[in-house]
Amino acid sequence: MKRRINRAVLSVVLLLAFFPMSGCFDSIEVDEMAYVVSLGIDKGSEGNMILSFLIAVPISVGVGGEIGEVDKSTTLIIVEAPTIYGGVSIVNSLISKRINFSHTKLILISKEVAQEGVEKYINAFIRFREFRPNTYIGISRGRAEDFLNAVKPVLEINPAKFFELFMVSYKYTGYSSKSELEYFYLNMECTCSQPVAALLDINDFNDSSEFKSILSEIKRENGFTSEGNYKAGDIPIISDTKSSNMGLAVFRGDKMVGEMNGRDVLNFLIVTGQLGRVYFTLPDPEESDTYMPGEFQGMEEDKKYVSLRLGTARRPSIKTRMKGSKPIIDVSVFLEGDILSIDGDQDYSTGEGLTELEQFVSDYIKRNVTEFLIKTRDEFKSDICATGRPLKKTFLLWDDWIAFKWMDKYPKAEFNVDVKVLVRRSGVMTNQVPLSHMKGKDK
Repeated sequence: MKRRINRAVLSVVLLLAFFPMSGCFDSIEVDEMAYVVSLGIDKGSEGNMILSFLIAVPISVGVGGEIGEVDKSTTLIIVEAPTIYGGVSIVNSLISKRINFSHTKLILISKEVAQEGVEKYINAFIRFREFRPNTYIGISRGRAEDFLNAVKPVLEINPAKFFELFMVSYKYTGYSSKSELEYFYLNMECTCSQPVAALLDINDFNDSSEFKSILSEIKRENGFTSEGNYKAGDIPIISDTKSSNMGLAVFRGDKMVGEMNGRDVLNFLIVTGQLGRVYFTLPDPEESDTYMPGEFQGMEEDKKYVSLRLGTARRPSIKTRMKGSKPIIDVSVFLEGDILSIDGDQDYSTGEGLTELEQFVSDYIKRNVTEFLIKTRDEFKSDICATGRPLKKTFLLWDDWIAFKWMDKYPKAEFNVDVKVLVRRSGVMTNQVPLSHMKGKDK
């Protein structure tokens, strides 16, 4: 009998213990919060900052609506305040719901702010539990406020999903890079690497006749035009989607020191092993007598190209050693590709043609990667490829590594690059049949 009473008392106690656990610990319902999809930061007056909150409208997103009507699925609130969370308090006093960042996909910082330093902003985001470590970081070449105001998703109703897919497009384009809050913070604080962030801007062309001016400028700067030789905001494309993501902002410490175009970013992905499966265009090897890789001399209409689907075969190898006061950095890259198209008549599918193509692609990429690394050394003076990490492992004591001052040594570095490319597939065509004799032209 006593055992039964004890069991009954224990059951009642356990039952009563569940009641305090049945409610939300913070007593806030989901529909009582305003979810910020993207946060923009611009420079304000008198030391203040201008904060742009792009907030999702749950009814519009949940019910549906017209694709591209971002003004219905989101609302933009702009406030000037001395601190981020001071601005949050001001916004909370104006709207009926509490601001929440747990579903924020993009933090957008203007170039003007980034050049002065972003450490205090990054530390504030990392410290606050509502910001997830995988929140994306972007640098706006113009004002962040203008970018968020111009965002108009075309193929996606949900604005959060749009930003999520928008920021991972580098996996199949090669024109941007992994740009997450935690990843940026770790590189900013690291003594053997430097951070980068996605470069964003508004692409505001209204007519294709405007393309000529930007193409001429790109050719003047680079000596040739290619599909990746652009930065966000300067891409020759017309679309209802005004937002563009191409290039990277380069940092030294917490300050932005330069920009890379899409082609530079491709080389960055190759060296760091982040390259996915991307489309890659290069001149036809048979035309190399007319124009050298990267120079593209000769008549525009005579140029022929080969397009590949390029990817990483295995992770690149980076070895760093010191020769006196000069760092010697050896980079070995292993890539593989599939042939997508050949403009000329030469068959590169098998035999000697395949060997010629593989050697040409290897030399072409080697030259581009070497020029990219030299650019990080001479122009940016920033080790964004983490080439100092292998050298760091050779130091037994942390104090010795800090006293070594790797970042001061990097501008003196010498690079040795080795690239090997294997073309594994030629598409659904087994060989290419030349038709020049049928066109009345001599081969």
